[in-house]
Amino acid sequence: MTDLDISKLSADEATRKVLAHVLGDFAAPDPAKPWTEHVLRVPVPLGQFPGPELARAALESAGFVHQRWEEKTAWCIGGQFRRRNVSFASTKFGLRAIIETDRESTPAPVPDAELPTGAMTSATVDVSQDPDLQAFVDDYLAAVKKAADVFGNRVLGTFVSSQVDDGNVTLLNQSARLRGAYSLFRWQGQALIDGHGDAQTRKDMEAITLRGAGFDPACPSVLLPLFLDINIGYCLTAMASAYFSWLEHVLILALPFTAHWDPARRPVTQAIGDSWSDKWRSAFRMPGATPDAEEKRVFDLLIAAAEHFRNLDAHGGFGKKEQALLAHTPMGAIPARLVEGAGPIKAQVLSEAPSTFPEACAVFDEVDTFLHEGPLREAVTWIEGGLQVPFNAEFRKRIRDAIDAGGEAFVEEVEVFAAREDALNNFE
Repeated sequence: MTDLDISKLSADEATRKVLAHVLGDFAAPDPAKPWTEHVLRVPVPLGQFPGPELARAALESAGFVHQRWEEKTAWCIGGQFRRRNVSFASTKFGLRAIIETDRESTPAPVPDAELPTGAMTSATVDVSQDPDLQAFVDDYLAAVKKAADVFGNRVLGTFVSSQVDDGNVTLLNQSARLRGAYSLFRWQGQALIDGHGDAQTRKDMEAITLRGAGFDPACPSVLLPLFLDINIGYCLTAMASAYFSWLEHVLILALPFTAHWDPARRPVTQAIGDSWSDKWRSAFRMPGATPDAEEKRVFDLLIAAAEHFRNLDAHGGFGKKEQALLAHTPMGAIPARLVEGAGPIKAQVLSEAPSTFPEACAVFDEVDTFLHEGPLREAVTWIEGGLQVPFNAEFRKRIRDAIDAGGEAFVEEVEVFAAREDALNNFE
């Protein structure tokens, strides 16, 4: 993939005038005024610059130049603000504003990382009693923030829209987080059923269940089996919802690994909004194509799982169609779907959680096996490796060529991208 230097984006004449006004107190470095005084390093508050590169691009337009500062620094750009030497740096530990000051050198009272957000400190300067310097720092950061906002709104915004339309985007891989929720609720449900084979775990879960129902765990209750079943049902619904969230995420991230997905026909922004079943179809086959027998079998299992284990609560507790309706009849109010047999209404009439929980686990295990061994196996390997997923044409071709070349070629691509992400994360 080609790295884009955001500062190379062109601003129109109107935007250049706005930036010139906002950056009126900024100037390029003055060779006649090199850094000679003490140095103040200011941790920039988290969230103040959601796009640090915007600040860099705006400062470059004011004549700031790149400087070599220290290790673990992605970039450091410097110049002058109100005729004082200043720099702005992106480091592994966050953004830093660097300011020249005539304050005498004194040790900082506490390490940088232990200060509250926005506090000023330096290894060489203590400014805790210098309100004028604090005001200067505040003005400097406020001006950089305003310039970054102008650049983002008036220059980057239009470019971003075109990139999204062309599919030149990367989606953050959140598979581990979403899968973690599924694993947690599955573990809890099984612990409520049998303690995972451990008597003490089972006893602990019974105590938690009683306490959650407002009872003293030290006093046995004949209602414990009922409370356990109810809690297992809660875990079942939460587990199923979490699994489908994870599944939808994986199906979208898998699109660039397929040979049939075309962003021109179905942009990723539209695919994200599809139902889980349409996401499944898009990931596994061309529009209108017939699924093979194994895909259809697994898909049918998921359809049933969504209906029985998730959909009632997913639709506000009312389910689909007449699932939660009681029809008025000469026999009284009865489930509207009674005529369909016991299956559609069993979860509303009987507590089935202990039996349906293992059934749900079995379905999700079958889907996992299909994902790991079926047509999306390379995509799943990439996703479970925690790597981000680009959607641009260059990546799609590169990864498809590696898949077509065989296992070793694909593994090499995984290693190349993993090394690249590690280097970026470590600011190397």
